[in-house]
Amino acid sequence: MAASFIEHQNVARRRKPSNLNKSSYKSAFFGAYLTRLLKQKPAGAGRRKIRKRLEIFRRNEHHEKQGKTGFSIPVPSLMTLAVVAGTIIISLAALNWEGYSLSKPEKYAINPGINNDASETMLGYANSGVISFNPSVNPSAQSPQSDAVDVVIVNNDENQSEITEIPLDMIPDFSWSEYRVQRGDSVSKIAGQFGISMGAVITSNSLSNAHRLREGQALRIPNMDGIAYTVKSGDNISSIAKANNVPQNVILDVNDIRSDILRAGEIIFLPGARMAPEALKLSLGELFIYPIRKNISSSFGWREDPFTGSQSFHSGLDIRGNTGTPVRAAMDGTVSVVGNDWLYGRYIIMEHHNGYQTLYAHLDAFSVKQGERVVQGNKIGEVGSSGRSTGPHLHFSVFRNGKAVNPLDFLN
Repeated sequence: MAASFIEHQNVARRRKPSNLNKSSYKSAFFGAYLTRLLKQKPAGAGRRKIRKRLEIFRRNEHHEKQGKTGFSIPVPSLMTLAVVAGTIIISLAALNWEGYSLSKPEKYAINPGINNDASETMLGYANSGVISFNPSVNPSAQSPQSDAVDVVIVNNDENQSEITEIPLDMIPDFSWSEYRVQRGDSVSKIAGQFGISMGAVITSNSLSNAHRLREGQALRIPNMDGIAYTVKSGDNISSIAKANNVPQNVILDVNDIRSDILRAGEIIFLPGARMAPEALKLSLGELFIYPIRKNISSSFGWREDPFTGSQSFHSGLDIRGNTGTPVRAAMDGTVSVVGNDWLYGRYIIMEHHNGYQTLYAHLDAFSVKQGERVVQGNKIGEVGSSGRSTGPHLHFSVFRNGKAVNPLDFLN
């Protein structure tokens, strides 16, 4: 192909040596071609271009002679690069491809992020049970500049970190609303309806028994979660805040208290606080369980004595049961007495927290010994008919600070 091209240009063809390799042959062709171009004596810029090409070809020829391979690419001018770049930009803007659109630079800009410290703090309080708010309050509507109270909260959940501050301007104004109990209502249902805890409903209305709601009964409902607290003699804001894990400034702000002096009997609201587990169980009738299956034959109070027929005071419940039926501890506690006498027969007395005691009488056998620690529901003895008894049954009594109380007030 190279030979026919040279002949067509009227250039004398050299005799090709038999031992000429492909590389030298190619060099001979390009050399002859450039010699012809130079003989044309181009003027000005053309001659300079040819010299540049000659330099490139000579450099390639030198590499070939040294046994090297390679090539050189002419570098385009700045004007050429500008034209190409402009063409690409104009084409992309015209096409406006999604994902490459120049009209949507925010997709590719560096986003510094949003400071969610305040939101995360409030969420932490809500999740930890330290404080929660009525859903109707919109935190975003509050002023972005807020004072913060530095506090250290002891969290009951070990898996959550401690909360160290709470923006006071995120706390809504505290208020009460009234709700009338309707048929089928319960404390848990009402609490769920208003987004608060059962403790908030119970303490706000001093409900000793949460199961004794009356249709039409008026209840006070707080607009935030927490508990109502009755100030005791010797209380102050600092001691109340520490005992309930609530920041002092929050208590002062919510209750609009302007003095550290509190009066005994005064009721204040503690946002985010919770009822003590024992107090909640007591109000819900879950503090005690029936020691045997419920089958009451004689209730607490005055009754006719089954032996004499005269009126006598019955200090507990008589619960029917077959001989040998397991008797279980009505509440966590410690066995204080394991005894036997003519009236109660074989009996057990257990001590519980907050001044409670329980008595289990007319037993057939014991399963515990004095001083033993017993968990609620564990077996302590068996039903029998020992002592002054008309047949197999369990006499069960509850005492508070040494005084007999009606067990039905504590049993669900």
